[in-house]
Amino acid sequence: MKCPRSCRAAAAGLVLCCSPFLVQAADTVAQVVITANRLPQPRQETIADLVVIDADALARSAATSLPELLQRQAGIELATNGGPGQPSALFLRGTNANHVVVLIDGVRVNSATTGTHALEHLPLAQIERIEVLRGPASSLYGADAVGGVIQIFTRGGERAPSGRLSLGSDRLRDASVGAGGKSGVTEWSLQAGAQDVRAFSATNTSSAFAFEPDRDPYRHTHAGGRLRHEWRPGHALGVQLLASDAVTHFDAGPGSDDLNRQRITSVALSSEDRMSERWRSTLRLARGSDHLASEGAFPGRFDTDQDQLGWQHNIRLDAVDLIAGVEWRRESVGGDTAFTQTSRRIGSAYGGASARVGAHRVEGSLRVDRNSQFGTRTTGRAGYGLDLTPHWRLTTSAGTGFHAPSFNDLYFPLSFGFQGNPDLRPERSRGADLGLRYQRERTAAALTLFVNRIDDLIAVDPSFSTVVNVNRARIRGATLSAQHAIAAWRMSGEWTWQDPRDIGADTLLVRRARRHGHAGVAYAPGPWEAGLDLTASGARFDSAANTAGTRMGGYALVDLFARWSFSRTLAVSGRIRNATDKHYELAQGYNTAPRQFVVTLEASAW
Repeated sequence: MKCPRSCRAAAAGLVLCCSPFLVQAADTVAQVVITANRLPQPRQETIADLVVIDADALARSAATSLPELLQRQAGIELATNGGPGQPSALFLRGTNANHVVVLIDGVRVNSATTGTHALEHLPLAQIERIEVLRGPASSLYGADAVGGVIQIFTRGGERAPSGRLSLGSDRLRDASVGAGGKSGVTEWSLQAGAQDVRAFSATNTSSAFAFEPDRDPYRHTHAGGRLRHEWRPGHALGVQLLASDAVTHFDAGPGSDDLNRQRITSVALSSEDRMSERWRSTLRLARGSDHLASEGAFPGRFDTDQDQLGWQHNIRLDAVDLIAGVEWRRESVGGDTAFTQTSRRIGSAYGGASARVGAHRVEGSLRVDRNSQFGTRTTGRAGYGLDLTPHWRLTTSAGTGFHAPSFNDLYFPLSFGFQGNPDLRPERSRGADLGLRYQRERTAAALTLFVNRIDDLIAVDPSFSTVVNVNRARIRGATLSAQHAIAAWRMSGEWTWQDPRDIGADTLLVRRARRHGHAGVAYAPGPWEAGLDLTASGARFDSAANTAGTRMGGYALVDLFARWSFSRTLAVSGRIRNATDKHYELAQGYNTAPRQFVVTLEASAW
């Protein structure tokens, strides 16, 4: 397939950003990550393919939604049913939207009826850091980690009272405030905010049955907090809370004012205990909830509550880190859909090890999940890394994963000739990758080759009356990424080549491209900074048959941004999104944003 002009432009921008072996400057600060092996470790020690979006990157992004931010990361594609607040599907390494586990401070929050996540309603103002683990990870995180894991860490710790206000196109108003402190052995933090935007119509005339040419506003409020008390040295109790309320207008046909009211909450109580100098224990009791009520032409209510209990032990030896844990989770669904079963229980046990011997690094994990609906599944993962030189590392890993059918897949009652299939089996995956990394001071680069084979893929049967295990998918690809800083310049780029294919039909998986990526350059000589971002994708198809009428062309989007720091406590920034006013599609029949602007004022007490 010939690469469209937009892809060639993006590749040219990436080549500019992937000239990382020019000049090196000051040392970078080592990052500590958790998601790769479920324990704190320096990022440079990990074998897994991990992306970290830290607080500085979040602040510089000027993004107004989590899907918008994640779309700029290597290996991630996005499809949305319209503008702000509309349902979003995220594809990690070419896998399905329900093939990724999303955690908020270790707590699962997703819909058990659809099996997907309301990423569009998770507020950026509450987020301190994001870690994206790419590749099968069920051996650590259980069901659904076929494509990987996205873990969101909310804000905490001591910080000055601060505020942020953004104004932009479509009457965008986005405000947030927060503060944190410490009194003796007690730490606390609080943050809250709201967003209101008079968004453009979610649909267009290509959506024959749903089109309604009105604006579809989006309103969103959120609040979160943490409290941690060290009741004796090495022993602490904590509580974390995040609540998000959203009202999204959408189109379900002419003459109807339709809206979704959705509340997402995550609450966790934890006990962190230092059993000895080498042994740490964490006990967590949590609940994640996703409650959705639809009003308009097709009213309905869909509720998910997930009660979660986990106990993990981290043991550090001289050259080996060990983890062992047990988990229990109960998924309960409610609403006005008459499911024949409304709950299921999952009990799990897992263990893992990470060892360092000279230039060699080895890690592995094994997990057993017992699900009350479909029995026992065992998954594993093994990885190896070799330091070729102080700056070059070779890595390889292989693992298995599985995806549990959702309640809709299994028990959806007969409606308009369609119903669920209680005989469905979980989808199974086997994946592997091979990577080469370079790290030296202010320069980093990585090339990762990956493959993932998924069996028993769940799909609608030819009669459109139910869902069955019929398909097999094979996803092969490569991701190239590089970051480089020299003097006042900062450059980065990521590009993914992939073949996400339905083997039986020999077609591309729906809404996934063969090529996609992001490149950026910024210049910050002093108190001000300016630059541009380029996000691009090749062609995709909006149907499993890959028919010509469902082909969505490639695109390249250019964002321009600038920021001025008046002092340590006051800064203003601006961003022009889609500066060339490119018309493009992420899902047929649904609109995407034209050229837009946003201006942000940030202030803190000190």
